[in-house]
This record gives sequence, C-alpha cells and structure tokens, in this order.
Amino acid sequence: MTTLSLSPNLSSRVCYYPSSARSLTPSTRVHSAQLLEPPAYVKHYDSQLSHLDNWLAIIALVGKVASRSGANGVLDRVSEVQNRFRHLRVQLATALTEEYAREYEMVLGSRAAIAVDMLVRNLFERSADIGFLSTDNILRSYMDGDNEESAGTIHQHLQRYVAKYSVYDDVMLLDAEGKLRTRLTSAEADAPRDDALFQAMSASLSQGQAGYLEYFAATPLVPQRHRALLFIAPIYQQETTPSTCLGYLALSFNLDEEMRGIFEEVADSQYELALLDKEGHVVASSLPQLRLGESMPQVGVACVEVLVLEGKAYACRQVSSASYQGYAGLGWRCIALTELAGSAKAPSHDMSTPSGATDVVKGQLSDIRQQASLIAQQLNLAVINGHIISVRHKAVELVPVLHQIREIGNLTERLFGVSISTLSEGMSQTAIADASMRAFSMVSIMDRNLYERANDVRWWALDERIRRKLSAAADGSEQARSEISAVIRSINCLYTVYTNILVFDREGIIVAVSDQASSDIIGTRVPETLPLAACLTISSEQGYVVTAFTESELYANRSTYLYCAPVLDFNSNTVVGGIATVFDATPEFQQILADNLPSRNAESLPPFALFIDADGQVISATLPGISLPLLLDGCYGEVLALRNGERLFQRLEYEGNSYLCAMVASTGYREYKRQDNYRNDVISIACLPID
Repeated sequence: MTTLSLSPNLSSRVCYYPSSARSLTPSTRVHSAQLLEPPAYVKHYDSQLSHLDNWLAIIALVGKVASRSGANGVLDRVSEVQNRFRHLRVQLATALTEEYAREYEMVLGSRAAIAVDMLVRNLFERSADIGFLSTDNILRSYMDGDNEESAGTIHQHLQRYVAKYSVYDDVMLLDAEGKLRTRLTSAEADAPRDDALFQAMSASLSQGQAGYLEYFAATPLVPQRHRALLFIAPIYQQETTPSTCLGYLALSFNLDEEMRGIFEEVADSQYELALLDKEGHVVASSLPQLRLGESMPQVGVACVEVLVLEGKAYACRQVSSASYQGYAGLGWRCIALTELAGSAKAPSHDMSTPSGATDVVKGQLSDIRQQASLIAQQLNLAVINGHIISVRHKAVELVPVLHQIREIGNLTERLFGVSISTLSEGMSQTAIADASMRAFSMVSIMDRNLYERANDVRWWALDERIRRKLSAAADGSEQARSEISAVIRSINCLYTVYTNILVFDREGIIVAVSDQASSDIIGTRVPETLPLAACLTISSEQGYVVTAFTESELYANRSTYLYCAPVLDFNSNTVVGGIATVFDATPEFQQILADNLPSRNAESLPPFALFIDADGQVISATLPGISLPLLLDGCYGEVLALRNGERLFQRLEYEGNSYLCAMVASTGYREYKRQDNYRNDVISIACLPID
C-alpha cells in the first residue's frame, strides 16, 4: 500500500460537500429495508422436524392408551426426550438462520469493504499528485504572466502529465478569482465561474488551510458529470510561505470510469455494488434499479438487510470507508447486494469445493449435532427398556409403538444431520469465496500500487526544475546538484513510499539523492542492479524501466523494484540523464497482505498470506521463513502456472495444520501490465486455518 505525507506547506486538506448534495431528488424510491428472514431450506427442515415431532406425540399417546400400566413409565420417558428434541429444534432453526446471515455478512460485507477500500487508496494517491503538480514551475510561470499565447505550450505540458495517469479526465487552471483560464480538454476557457467552488477555495485559504481541497459536487466546470470529483490546490508565486496565490490547479478524477472498473473486478454475476456518498446518496451503481441520487443512508448499515427494489428482494450490506494512512477522504460508502431467489438451498457461490473442505461447521451447530445424536441414543435406550417391559408384562401391543418411536427418533437425528450438512456445504463455499476474495484483493491492490510507482517516476522526469539543471549538475555544478536534491527531497516528502530518489546523468553518475543519509553516493556510478542502458535508450515519453524483484545495494541488499525513466531536454529532444526510485517494498507488501487477512482470536491458529512470482520466488509473506515447496506440495507447478486472474483452491497441510488456500494471479490495472509491454506475473496466496 502506498504511504504518503504532505510537505510542510501542503500538510492540510479540506474535504467539501456542497449543501445541495443533501437535496438530490431520487428518480426511484427505495422500499423500506427489513431484517433477513430465515431461508427457505431452514423452513423446509423445520417443517419436517415439526411433522416428526407431532407424529411422535401421537404415537406416544396411542401407546399410553393401548398399553398396560407398566409401560407408562417408558412412554413418559419418551415424552421427556421428545421435549428435549423440541428445545433443540428451536436452537437449530435459530443457529441455521444466524449462520445463514453470517454467510451473507461475509460475502457481501467483504465485497463492499474491498470496493470502497480500492477507491480510497486510489484517491489517497491523488492527494500527493495535486501537491506535486501545483508546484510545477511551468504552471507557476504561466499563472504569473499575461501572455495568452503560451496556452498551447501549457496544454502540451499538461497532456504529458495526464498521459502518464489515465485516472484523470481533465486538468484545469483557474485564476485567483476562480475563473477558468485554460483546461486540458479544450483550448478555450468558456465555462462560467463556479461561485460555490470559489467560496470553498477561498475559505480554505482564509482559514490557513494551504493544502488541497477535495471537492465533490455538480459544477459548471464539468457540465457532463452529474457530480465531479476535483482535487484542487493553490499555485503560489514562490514555494516559500507566505506567498501570493496566483490561482488554482484542479485535477478532475474520472470517478465513473474508476467505479466501473472496480464493479467489474469485485462483483460477479451474483452480486451488485453501489457507491454512496457520506449522506447515503447513490453516486455510481452496477444495478440499474439504484439510480443516481437515490437516498439509502441506513440500509444495511448495522447488519445484512433485505431491500425491495421494483418488486425484487435483495440481501444487502453497507460498509463505510476506513481512514487510510490518515486520509479519510469524503466519507465514501459502498453497498453490496445479491438477489434473493427463494431457493430451498443454502446460497451457492458457483465454485467447486476442494477436497477436504466440505465441512467447516463448528461452534453452536457442531454442539447441536452432538446433542441430537445424544438425545437419539437416549430415545433408543428408552425403546430398549420398553421392549424389556413389554416382554415382562406380555404387552405385545407396545411392540409396534416402540418400533415407530425408534424410527421417528432415527429420522429426527438424521434430519438434524442433513440440515446441518446442507448449511455446512454452503459454509464451505462461503469460506472458499472469502479466501478467494481476500487473495484477489491482495494482488489487485498490489497491481494498483505498482501502477502508481510506474507513473510516479515518469511524472517527476517531466519536472522542469530537474530537466533545466541536470546538464549543469552533470558538469559538476554544486549549486545545480543542490537544487535538484531539494526538488526530489520535497517530492519524497509527498510520496514516502520510497526510501530514496536518485537523479543521474547520461554516464550513469549520480548527481542528486533525496535521502540525505545516502549523499555519499553522489558522484558515484549507479549500481549494476539499475538498468542504465535500457533507461537511457527509451524512445517514448511513455516509456519506463523496472527491475526484477531482486536484491539491491540501494535498498540495504534487500529485494525490491527499482523504477527508472529518462529525463529529456525538450528543446533538443535528447536524453540528458535519468531518474530512479527505490520502492520501500518490505513494509508496503507486508501491509497489503496483513490488511486483507481476517482478524483472529488469540487462541486460534493465525491465517497467513504471501506474494510469489511465476518462478516460485517469495516476494513477501506474513509468515517468516515459509517453505513454498512444502506449502504447495502436490500443486506447486499448477500454482506457478496461474496467469491473468486465474484462480485455484486447495486444502493444504503446513507444519501439521490444515488451511483452506486460495491462489489468484495478477491481471494488471488500467494500462499497467496490459498495454505497456511490461510483464510481471505475481500470484497471491491466502491461507485461512481450518479448525
């Protein structure tokens, strides 16, 4: 996961919703939600148990009437055992319903949480982007001058930046009065001023909040959007404060496109997802019945509920976004839904159950199964005593009654077992779905994280301050080297996911570093682990180079990825050097894995997870010293062959313990590992203990 912090003069932010967001008029009306009812199969089994209970009561009554007095004690004992069955039947129905609800809580809650987590992590990255780009010298120079002829140059400059980050659909520059000066998508600045936006920007400045404004509202600046999501920061005349505000930079995040991608990744044919704002209004939805602006602030918040939409019933669960690395965003929520079809079976997840993973029933249901077996034994014991009494008293009329009682007892015990086994199968499928979703989330977040890393280095290579000073720094100018070091130090303060940022010349000589503790490497050649030749021969502005996951002296001889991009002199269109980043892989990957594992009790066996590559190298693991061949014994080759989102489920044994393991291969994110000619197959493995 990405860890960012804002530089001293960009350390605060404002999250703003206009009051008009609370008065959106929905185009359809949501019916009142209700609690999840017992499933049809629970009602079915309970009805059968009730029938057997009634029949046992009739048989016992007939026996009392027809038999001699010596048998009454036996039949009284049968009635006592019957009462225990009745009490257990109520417990069974309650437990089955609770476990049924837990299934939905798991599959719906986890999907909603993963979806909103993906969004928040993405937006967290944007908070650093706006901080970096608002200090760009070319933008600052443009905003400080009156030469409108430079608008074409600015447009080209912004296009270079946005080409690296496809998450933005527009970039706008507003003057100090909030009037649009230019934008990426149009050479003409013809949009009217957004007074509400200007008031929000002015308020953030007047309150001493010099960071950035996160703004989500309908705005004439982005008329094609129902509501636009903008990241806005002031552009100051100088980097030091106090300084004159020249205007504002606004990055327009393509929320609709991002949510479509998240919905496609996280949902499937059985589930639907909707993004809600902090007031509970629908912002984006995969379900047509949930239209923009629909208000559902409390639906599925406390627990799984049933929501009726246009005559169809859906189980749903709503989850609020959690703060990430101190970033709370705008209070996004996500609701996951699945249609209730009224099947008599436990909810299916359309997945094959791996061998050995067919019985995960434990706790209360396991106790009920044992009690049912014990009660059946007591009933059989009463029947045996009845046969003895019938022989002693020559009460032959009692024999068929006792036979019926035995049959009913056996049927009752069997029905208890069948009903629990039916849920057990569904719970096994749910456990598989949960493990699979966790493994998917791990590798998806990793892809999204590294997508940012591939883009960061190319963004910074565009910085005019670095490009202008690099030739002089290569010639030995200490001032130029000092200025470049100051620039990349400020960048590293925004993007703290890196331990170091290096700038080097065409000969591979390091001229500046962001980490002052490593300043002794300035003037030395970049290490062999950094692909210098490949970096300096990149012909496209979109190009970048990344090393294999391998040990590097730049990362204290630990394994990581190094990202490199060339720095070009745009006047001569020649490469004058390059920039490289040292990704802090160890804690970042550990955090991704840990955040996607379930919590556990202190007494239970801990779950664990790992990232591996297609060669079987362990990239990261939450369990120290794990032996991959030992863990994957019997399926090692099959796991390493997974590609492009393929999944595998296995019950595995490791160090004497059983685990339900889900393996998911990476698919990339947007153009990263899809259209950029970079291939890096990573497989996530989530191992959940089976008690």
